[in-house]
Amino acid sequence: MDQIKVMLVEDDAVWRDQLTSFLSREHDLVVVGSAANREDAVHLARLSDAHVVLMDLILSDAGFDGLEAAMDILEMKQTKIIMLTGIDEEEAIMDTYAAGAVNYITKAHFEDIPWAIRAAYNNMNYIHPDSAGVLVKEFRRMKWEQRSKLLTPAEREILRFIHKGYKQSNIQNELHTTESTIKKHVNHILKKLVSRSSREAARKAKRLGMID
Repeated sequence: MDQIKVMLVEDDAVWRDQLTSFLSREHDLVVVGSAANREDAVHLARLSDAHVVLMDLILSDAGFDGLEAAMDILEMKQTKIIMLTGIDEEEAIMDTYAAGAVNYITKAHFEDIPWAIRAAYNNMNYIHPDSAGVLVKEFRRMKWEQRSKLLTPAEREILRFIHKGYKQSNIQNELHTTESTIKKHVNHILKKLVSRSSREAARKAKRLGMID
């Protein structure tokens, strides 16, 4: 069986040694090199034939320099990068995938690393639970933001009144328009926000920040 070559980038020497020892127990994984900072990581990646790079997110006090190293490496060559970190922040997760990494795993779940390496090597779209929830949340936000852009100013105004508890007759008086016009706008709103009632649409719009 072919072995999967792994490159480690980790500034903590103790953790780096522990991870190397841990991965060496896997018959199909072999660590072919390690680096402790951004510069060495990029240099080693240039020379290495590693299939997967296991990259620590924070390599110094400079911030997310592991992420910068990952982007440098991906500009230089095609490889699979798994971001490994001790923090679990939504922004870091989103930045990781935006940069081109294939996975994001916290060190608290180090036992999942071998499986993630194999998945990356075999081009499997495996997303660790550490980040799956964040990605789903972001996808939903983007979809609702996309839908909200379809709302016209008049529809937004009607939703504001509905959320405040105004009846249709009151809205007509406030906007100086007709019953048929209000009904037409409400029908459009229900379709755009996939809602069964105007109240449901208004609550959904408020929750998602579509109306103030």
